[in-house]
Amino acid sequence: MPRPRKAPYVTLKKYKDGRAPTWIIRDGQLSRGTGCHEHDRGGAEKALARYITKKHDPKEALNAEDVNAIKIIDVCAMEILHISKRNIDQQYKNQLISAIQRIGNWFAGKKIGDLNSSLQERYAEERVLQPSAFRDLKLLQAAINRCVKKTKGGIQPKFSATLPDAPKSRIRYLTRDEAASMLWAAWRERKKTKLPHSKGRHTLRHIARYILIGLYTGSRNGDICNASLIPAIDRGYVDLERGIFKRKPDNKEATSKQQPTIPLPPRLLTHMRRWARLGISKHSVIEFMGKRVRRVHDGWETVVDRAGLATDDKAKKVLRHTLRHTAITWYLSPDRRTGRKVDIETVSLYCGVSVETIRKTYRHETPDTFTELLEVSKSK
Repeated sequence: MPRPRKAPYVTLKKYKDGRAPTWIIRDGQLSRGTGCHEHDRGGAEKALARYITKKHDPKEALNAEDVNAIKIIDVCAMEILHISKRNIDQQYKNQLISAIQRIGNWFAGKKIGDLNSSLQERYAEERVLQPSAFRDLKLLQAAINRCVKKTKGGIQPKFSATLPDAPKSRIRYLTRDEAASMLWAAWRERKKTKLPHSKGRHTLRHIARYILIGLYTGSRNGDICNASLIPAIDRGYVDLERGIFKRKPDNKEATSKQQPTIPLPPRLLTHMRRWARLGISKHSVIEFMGKRVRRVHDGWETVVDRAGLATDDKAKKVLRHTLRHTAITWYLSPDRRTGRKVDIETVSLYCGVSVETIRKTYRHETPDTFTELLEVSKSK
């Protein structure tokens, strides 16, 4: 039985003659240029959306009398068109589109009416990683419901995907000694050299700066790397004069991931002003050799390993998001000198996390949640 044809997708083409890599559209054996360079993934996705619409307008599926007859490939094509128009973080947008393309390729040839429990369970099994399967099927569920809502038939019963177990929240956070070990590891790391009298240049000090910002503000990876020292409509902004960190870009739509504007802690602000004064941070807060760091990735595992925190135990792994867990945990825990701690509502507003999530995820630092209940029980 022949394999179902894959949906069109974008891929980066590298040239042997030294030309700069460009994004192209692959559709079976056909390749078509987008005219977009390596750093213009967003433009390539818009070109893909135009190509899909020109070849076959998936919106024709909205005329279907029976929603069960709509092809999954058309649902995914419409979802890509929807995502490409959203004003969201480009990295997150890339992840969504890649996931939708993967879903469309796997379910190619299937229709909404074919999505029984066994088919979805088989997808989850072949996806191997259950958290990824959970997120993929949630995406498919949202895409189908968005598509069905626009059909001629009007309001239809909502499609509910057969989901594997939801991924468990990671509650790994760093002790102060572990955080210090990571900072020193990133600060001291050097590139090996064959020169006899050279110690090699420092290669991971930008990660040390990244760690500091994460620990002080509890910001997400994208917010830290997207922070600019120059006002820009598509980026967050750090105002060193006023000491303000504006996380959400002006052109980005609000999502469930809150990005509140916050005042910077005095010690962190002092560091940032020094980085700017020394030319370490010229245009972006996190730079490496004068260029913006769009994502801390390659050197992270090295820092974790050098700090002695590498492990195969998933529950104990130190991820970039661990910095956010750590910041929230530290703010909720009593101060070592005064014994004071920040109330949950303030931490929620500052770190951009709901009170409900704090109470659910950070119970190790919120034992006083039931204090009033226990006090009442004593009097009975």
